[in-house]
Amino acid sequence: MDDFERHLDTQQCGPKPKEQQCQIYNAKMVASWVKDPQGGDVVSRVQNIAVGLVKEMALRLERQEWLDDPWGIPQETQARRLRAT
Repeated sequence: MDDFERHLDTQQCGPKPKEQQCQIYNAKMVASWVKDPQGGDVVSRVQNIAVGLVKEMALRLERQEWLDDPWGIPQETQARRLRAT
């Protein structure tokens, strides 16, 4: 939360938004999908669900940068994380 508030301050976003205004997807909904195992790698499935939801919201909000980088992290960090798994 501190990082998020710092981001809002540095980006001069104006009044602090309410939590529901910042939520890209419902984490509890995604967690409920995980509780219903369908076999396979659960972590990969959750990642795919989350990225799909971010992309869906990007289309709805016309945020092309989210489609280009749904993780919101630099490509080199993503590559390092993939190599570690």
